[in-house]
Amino acid sequence: MIAEKVFAEGVAKDIRNYLPPEYENADFQVVQKNKNNGVQLIGVQVNLPGKDLSPIIYVEQFFDEIRQGEPVERVMNRIASCIEKSSRAPFMNSGIDLTNYDSLKEHLAIKLVNTQANRKMLQEMPHENIEDLSAICYVDFPVDSGEGKATLEVRNQHLSIWNIDAKKIFQQARSNTQPVNTPILQSMNEIMLSIFNEEGHSTNLLNESVEFGLRSHDMLYALTNAEKQYGASMITQPEVLNKLEQLFPEGFYVLPSSVHEVLIVPDNGEMEPKMLGEMVREVNKNEVERQEVLSDRVYSYDKEKHQIRQEPDSIQKVKEMER
Repeated sequence: MIAEKVFAEGVAKDIRNYLPPEYENADFQVVQKNKNNGVQLIGVQVNLPGKDLSPIIYVEQFFDEIRQGEPVERVMNRIASCIEKSSRAPFMNSGIDLTNYDSLKEHLAIKLVNTQANRKMLQEMPHENIEDLSAICYVDFPVDSGEGKATLEVRNQHLSIWNIDAKKIFQQARSNTQPVNTPILQSMNEIMLSIFNEEGHSTNLLNESVEFGLRSHDMLYALTNAEKQYGASMITQPEVLNKLEQLFPEGFYVLPSSVHEVLIVPDNGEMEPKMLGEMVREVNKNEVERQEVLSDRVYSYDKEKHQIRQEPDSIQKVKEMER
Protein backbone atom coordinates (compact mmCIF):
# COMPACT_ATOMS: atom_id res chain seq x y z
CA MET A 1 0.00 0.00 0.00
CA ILE A 2 2.89 2.39 0.78
CA ALA A 3 4.55 1.77 -2.59
CA GLU A 4 1.21 2.24 -4.32
CA LYS A 5 0.71 5.56 -2.54
CA VAL A 6 4.17 6.76 -3.59
CA PHE A 7 3.30 5.83 -7.17
CA ALA A 8 0.02 7.78 -6.91
CA GLU A 9 1.90 10.83 -5.63
CA GLY A 10 4.17 10.64 -8.65
CA VAL A 11 1.16 10.43 -10.94
CA ALA A 12 -0.49 13.45 -9.28
CA LYS A 13 2.71 15.45 -9.71
CA ASP A 14 3.43 14.60 -13.37
CA ILE A 15 0.12 13.66 -15.02
CA ARG A 16 -0.54 17.25 -16.12
CA ASN A 17 2.29 16.82 -18.65
CA TYR A 18 0.29 14.08 -20.42
CA LEU A 19 -2.99 16.00 -20.60
CA PRO A 20 -4.30 18.70 -22.98
CA PRO A 21 -4.17 22.42 -22.06
CA GLU A 22 -7.67 22.38 -20.55
CA TYR A 23 -6.20 20.60 -17.52
CA GLU A 24 -3.58 23.27 -16.91
CA ASN A 25 -5.46 24.65 -13.89
CA ALA A 26 -6.74 21.30 -12.63
CA ASP A 27 -5.77 20.13 -9.17
CA PHE A 28 -4.63 16.53 -8.72
CA GLN A 29 -4.77 15.05 -5.23
CA VAL A 30 -3.92 11.61 -3.87
CA VAL A 31 -6.86 10.11 -1.96
CA GLN A 32 -7.40 6.90 -0.05
CA LYS A 33 -10.95 5.60 -0.12
CA ASN A 34 -12.47 2.98 2.18
CA LYS A 35 -14.63 0.75 0.04
CA ASN A 36 -17.02 -2.06 0.90
CA ASN A 37 -15.81 -4.66 3.44
CA GLY A 38 -12.81 -2.59 4.49
CA VAL A 39 -11.13 -2.65 1.08
CA GLN A 40 -8.87 0.41 0.74
CA LEU A 41 -8.04 1.91 -2.65
CA ILE A 42 -5.52 4.60 -3.56
CA GLY A 43 -6.47 7.01 -6.31
CA VAL A 44 -5.82 10.38 -7.91
CA GLN A 45 -8.74 12.79 -7.64
CA VAL A 46 -9.12 15.28 -10.49
CA ASN A 47 -10.55 18.65 -9.44
CA LEU A 48 -11.50 20.76 -12.44
CA PRO A 49 -12.41 24.46 -12.01
CA GLY A 50 -16.15 25.01 -12.35
CA LYS A 51 -17.02 21.31 -11.84
CA ASP A 52 -18.95 20.13 -8.78
CA LEU A 53 -17.93 16.49 -9.29
CA SER A 54 -14.35 15.25 -9.12
CA PRO A 55 -13.62 11.87 -10.74
CA ILE A 56 -11.12 9.55 -9.06
CA ILE A 57 -8.77 7.31 -11.03
CA TYR A 58 -7.70 4.34 -8.89
CA VAL A 59 -4.08 3.40 -9.51
CA GLU A 60 -3.89 -0.27 -8.49
CA GLN A 61 -4.15 -1.60 -12.05
CA PHE A 62 -1.58 0.89 -13.38
CA PHE A 63 0.81 0.22 -10.49
CA ASP A 64 0.66 -3.49 -11.31
CA GLU A 65 1.51 -2.71 -14.94
CA ILE A 66 4.60 -0.78 -13.83
CA ARG A 67 5.71 -3.67 -11.61
CA GLN A 68 5.30 -6.05 -14.55
CA GLY A 69 7.73 -3.96 -16.61
CA GLU A 70 5.37 -1.76 -18.64
CA PRO A 71 7.11 1.51 -19.70
CA VAL A 72 6.20 4.44 -17.45
CA GLU A 73 5.44 6.68 -20.43
CA ARG A 74 2.87 4.23 -21.78
CA VAL A 75 1.19 3.78 -18.39
CA MET A 76 1.00 7.54 -17.80
CA ASN A 77 -0.65 8.00 -21.19
CA ARG A 78 -3.24 5.37 -20.23
CA ILE A 79 -3.96 7.18 -16.97
CA ALA A 80 -4.31 10.46 -18.85
CA SER A 81 -6.73 8.80 -21.26
CA CYS A 82 -8.83 7.56 -18.32
CA ILE A 83 -8.88 11.06 -16.83
CA GLU A 84 -10.07 12.60 -20.08
CA LYS A 85 -12.72 9.94 -20.54
CA SER A 86 -14.03 10.27 -16.97
CA SER A 87 -14.10 14.06 -17.24
CA ARG A 88 -16.30 13.78 -20.35
CA ALA A 89 -18.61 11.14 -18.86
CA PRO A 90 -22.33 12.00 -18.99
CA PHE A 91 -22.66 11.99 -15.19
CA MET A 92 -20.28 14.96 -15.04
CA ASN A 93 -22.92 17.02 -16.84
CA SER A 94 -26.04 15.29 -15.53
CA GLY A 95 -27.52 18.44 -14.03
CA ILE A 96 -27.36 16.96 -10.52
CA ASP A 97 -26.38 19.47 -7.87
CA LEU A 98 -25.06 17.66 -4.81
CA THR A 99 -26.05 20.59 -2.60
CA ASN A 100 -29.66 20.53 -3.85
CA TYR A 101 -31.74 17.57 -2.63
CA ASP A 102 -34.53 18.16 -5.16
CA SER A 103 -32.10 17.74 -8.06
CA LEU A 104 -30.99 14.27 -6.97
CA LYS A 105 -33.80 12.72 -4.92
CA GLU A 106 -35.23 10.82 -7.91
CA HIS A 107 -31.85 9.13 -8.36
CA LEU A 108 -31.56 7.74 -4.84
CA ALA A 109 -31.33 3.97 -4.44
CA ILE A 110 -30.45 1.41 -1.77
CA LYS A 111 -27.70 -1.18 -1.50
CA LEU A 112 -26.90 -3.79 1.12
CA VAL A 113 -23.57 -4.23 2.89
CA ASN A 114 -22.29 -6.44 5.68
CA THR A 115 -22.64 -4.62 9.01
CA GLN A 116 -19.65 -6.08 10.85
CA ALA A 117 -17.24 -5.74 7.92
CA ASN A 118 -18.29 -2.10 7.42
CA ARG A 119 -18.85 -0.97 11.00
CA LYS A 120 -16.37 1.92 10.70
CA MET A 121 -17.80 3.17 7.41
CA LEU A 122 -21.37 2.92 8.71
CA GLN A 123 -20.56 5.40 11.49
CA GLU A 124 -20.34 8.04 8.76
CA MET A 125 -23.57 7.30 6.94
CA PRO A 126 -27.30 6.82 7.59
CA HIS A 127 -28.22 3.14 7.53
CA GLU A 128 -30.91 0.63 8.47
CA ASN A 129 -30.01 -2.67 10.10
CA ILE A 130 -31.47 -5.87 8.69
CA GLU A 131 -30.17 -8.89 10.61
CA ASP A 132 -26.36 -8.87 10.08
CA LEU A 133 -26.72 -6.55 7.08
CA SER A 134 -27.15 -2.80 6.68
CA ALA A 135 -29.04 -0.90 4.00
CA ILE A 136 -27.42 2.35 2.86
CA CYS A 137 -28.49 4.95 0.31
CA TYR A 138 -26.58 6.10 -2.73
CA VAL A 139 -27.07 8.43 -5.67
CA ASP A 140 -27.31 6.49 -8.93
CA PHE A 141 -26.21 8.97 -11.58
CA PRO A 142 -28.24 8.74 -14.82
CA VAL A 143 -25.62 7.16 -17.09
CA ASP A 144 -26.32 4.74 -19.94
CA SER A 145 -25.07 1.26 -19.09
CA GLY A 146 -22.56 1.46 -21.93
CA GLU A 147 -20.93 4.47 -20.29
CA GLY A 148 -20.01 2.70 -17.05
CA LYS A 149 -21.40 3.26 -13.57
CA ALA A 150 -21.29 6.40 -11.43
CA THR A 151 -22.57 6.40 -7.85
CA LEU A 152 -22.15 8.41 -4.65
CA GLU A 153 -22.88 6.99 -1.20
CA VAL A 154 -24.95 9.21 1.07
CA ARG A 155 -23.05 10.34 4.17
CA ASN A 156 -24.23 12.02 7.34
CA GLN A 157 -22.80 15.31 6.08
CA HIS A 158 -25.15 15.15 3.08
CA LEU A 159 -28.17 15.04 5.39
CA SER A 160 -26.97 18.24 7.03
CA ILE A 161 -26.47 19.93 3.67
CA TRP A 162 -29.90 18.82 2.44
CA ASN A 163 -31.59 19.54 5.78
CA ILE A 164 -33.44 16.22 5.70
CA ASP A 165 -33.60 13.18 7.96
CA ALA A 166 -32.54 9.61 7.20
CA LYS A 167 -36.06 8.19 7.26
CA LYS A 168 -37.15 10.42 4.39
CA ILE A 169 -34.24 9.56 2.13
CA PHE A 170 -34.86 5.83 2.61
CA GLN A 171 -38.56 6.36 1.82
CA GLN A 172 -37.61 8.29 -1.31
CA ALA A 173 -35.03 5.70 -2.39
CA ARG A 174 -37.55 2.86 -2.09
CA SER A 175 -40.22 4.77 -4.03
CA ASN A 176 -38.00 5.58 -7.02
CA THR A 177 -38.53 3.62 -10.22
CA GLN A 178 -35.20 3.68 -12.06
CA PRO A 179 -33.73 0.36 -13.36
CA VAL A 180 -31.71 -0.26 -10.17
CA ASN A 181 -35.04 -0.33 -8.32
CA THR A 182 -36.68 -2.76 -10.75
CA PRO A 183 -36.54 -6.32 -9.30
CA ILE A 184 -35.98 -9.36 -11.49
CA LEU A 185 -36.34 -13.02 -10.44
CA GLN A 186 -35.09 -15.64 -12.87
CA SER A 187 -34.65 -19.39 -12.83
CA MET A 188 -30.97 -20.34 -12.90
CA ASN A 189 -31.83 -23.08 -15.40
CA GLU A 190 -33.30 -20.51 -17.78
CA ILE A 191 -30.38 -18.14 -17.22
CA MET A 192 -27.89 -20.83 -18.20
CA LEU A 193 -29.94 -21.79 -21.24
CA SER A 194 -30.12 -18.15 -22.37
CA ILE A 195 -26.33 -17.82 -21.99
CA PHE A 196 -25.50 -20.86 -24.10
CA ASN A 197 -28.43 -20.59 -26.50
CA GLU A 198 -28.93 -17.31 -28.35
CA GLU A 199 -32.61 -18.13 -28.75
CA GLY A 200 -33.02 -18.77 -25.04
CA HIS A 201 -35.09 -16.38 -23.00
CA SER A 202 -35.07 -15.80 -19.25
CA THR A 203 -38.43 -14.72 -17.83
CA ASN A 204 -38.91 -12.30 -14.93
CA LEU A 205 -40.84 -14.63 -12.66
CA LEU A 206 -42.03 -11.78 -10.44
CA ASN A 207 -44.49 -11.07 -13.24
CA GLU A 208 -45.81 -14.65 -13.15
CA SER A 209 -49.05 -15.77 -11.53
CA VAL A 210 -49.07 -17.28 -8.03
CA GLU A 211 -49.56 -20.76 -9.48
CA PHE A 212 -45.90 -20.67 -10.52
CA GLY A 213 -44.77 -21.74 -7.06
CA LEU A 214 -46.92 -24.85 -7.14
CA ARG A 215 -45.76 -26.09 -10.53
CA SER A 216 -42.09 -25.17 -10.38
CA HIS A 217 -39.44 -27.88 -9.95
CA ASP A 218 -36.37 -25.65 -10.27
CA MET A 219 -34.06 -25.57 -7.27
CA LEU A 220 -32.37 -22.20 -7.67
CA TYR A 221 -33.41 -18.68 -8.64
CA ALA A 222 -31.47 -15.42 -8.96
CA LEU A 223 -32.94 -12.18 -7.57
CA THR A 224 -31.36 -8.91 -8.68
CA ASN A 225 -32.37 -5.65 -10.39
CA ALA A 226 -32.64 -4.63 -14.03
CA GLU A 227 -29.06 -3.26 -14.06
CA LYS A 228 -27.57 -6.16 -12.07
CA GLN A 229 -25.84 -3.58 -9.89
CA TYR A 230 -26.32 -3.74 -6.10
CA GLY A 231 -29.33 -5.96 -6.81
CA ALA A 232 -29.14 -7.82 -3.48
CA SER A 233 -31.06 -4.86 -2.05
CA MET A 234 -34.20 -6.11 -3.79
CA ILE A 235 -34.67 -8.46 -0.81
CA THR A 236 -35.44 -5.38 1.32
CA GLN A 237 -38.46 -4.39 -0.78
CA PRO A 238 -41.69 -5.46 0.96
CA GLU A 239 -43.51 -6.01 -2.34
CA VAL A 240 -40.75 -8.35 -3.52
CA LEU A 241 -40.92 -10.40 -0.32
CA ASN A 242 -44.71 -10.57 -0.62
CA LYS A 243 -44.44 -11.87 -4.17
CA LEU A 244 -41.81 -14.43 -3.18
CA GLU A 245 -44.11 -15.65 -0.41
CA GLN A 246 -46.84 -16.20 -3.00
CA LEU A 247 -44.49 -17.92 -5.44
CA PHE A 248 -42.97 -20.18 -2.79
CA PRO A 249 -45.73 -20.90 -0.27
CA GLU A 250 -43.64 -23.71 1.25
CA GLY A 251 -41.06 -21.08 2.26
CA PHE A 252 -37.65 -20.21 0.85
CA TYR A 253 -34.01 -19.58 1.75
CA VAL A 254 -31.99 -16.54 0.69
CA LEU A 255 -28.33 -17.11 -0.21
CA PRO A 256 -26.20 -13.92 -0.47
CA SER A 257 -24.38 -14.44 -3.78
CA SER A 258 -22.82 -10.93 -3.71
CA VAL A 259 -23.84 -7.31 -3.19
CA HIS A 260 -25.29 -7.55 -6.70
CA GLU A 261 -27.62 -10.54 -6.32
CA VAL A 262 -29.06 -13.12 -3.96
CA LEU A 263 -30.11 -16.68 -4.73
CA ILE A 264 -33.54 -18.01 -3.75
CA VAL A 265 -33.82 -21.69 -2.81
CA PRO A 266 -37.33 -23.12 -2.23
CA ASP A 267 -37.64 -24.77 1.19
CA ASN A 268 -38.77 -28.21 0.01
CA GLY A 269 -36.91 -30.14 2.69
CA GLU A 270 -34.05 -31.22 0.42
CA MET A 271 -31.49 -28.59 1.47
CA GLU A 272 -30.47 -27.92 5.08
CA PRO A 273 -29.30 -24.46 6.28
CA LYS A 274 -25.98 -25.89 7.48
CA MET A 275 -25.20 -27.26 4.01
CA LEU A 276 -26.30 -24.03 2.35
CA GLY A 277 -24.10 -22.00 4.70
CA GLU A 278 -21.09 -24.12 3.78
CA MET A 279 -21.83 -23.54 0.10
CA VAL A 280 -22.05 -19.76 0.58
CA ARG A 281 -18.76 -19.58 2.50
CA GLU A 282 -16.97 -21.71 -0.09
CA VAL A 283 -18.16 -19.53 -2.98
CA ASN A 284 -17.36 -16.30 -1.13
CA LYS A 285 -13.85 -17.50 -0.36
CA ASN A 286 -12.95 -18.74 -3.83
CA GLU A 287 -15.18 -16.98 -6.35
CA VAL A 288 -16.27 -13.53 -5.09
CA GLU A 289 -14.07 -10.42 -4.89
CA ARG A 290 -13.67 -9.24 -1.30
CA GLN A 291 -15.31 -5.91 -2.12
CA GLU A 292 -18.43 -7.67 -3.44
CA VAL A 293 -19.01 -10.20 -0.63
CA LEU A 294 -22.31 -9.59 1.19
CA SER A 295 -22.48 -12.23 3.92
CA ASP A 296 -21.47 -15.77 4.81
CA ARG A 297 -24.87 -16.48 6.34
CA VAL A 298 -28.10 -17.93 4.99
CA TYR A 299 -31.54 -16.45 5.58
CA SER A 300 -35.11 -17.71 5.54
CA TYR A 301 -38.40 -15.85 5.28
CA ASP A 302 -40.32 -15.11 8.46
CA LYS A 303 -43.97 -15.18 7.40
CA GLU A 304 -45.20 -13.54 10.60
CA LYS A 305 -42.80 -10.59 10.52
CA HIS A 306 -42.68 -10.44 6.69
CA GLN A 307 -38.90 -10.15 6.63
CA ILE A 308 -35.80 -12.28 6.26
CA ARG A 309 -34.10 -13.78 9.30
CA GLN A 310 -30.76 -15.48 9.83
CA GLU A 311 -30.68 -19.26 9.94
CA PRO A 312 -28.66 -20.13 13.10
CA ASP A 313 -27.54 -23.49 11.67
CA SER A 314 -25.89 -21.72 8.73
CA ILE A 315 -23.58 -19.62 10.92
CA GLN A 316 -19.97 -20.59 11.48
CA LYS A 317 -18.44 -17.43 12.89
CA VAL A 318 -14.79 -18.48 12.88
CA LYS A 319 -14.86 -18.87 9.10
CA GLU A 320 -17.01 -15.91 8.14
CA MET A 321 -15.67 -13.28 5.74
CA GLU A 322 -12.19 -14.85 5.79
CA ARG A 323 -9.71 -14.18 3.02
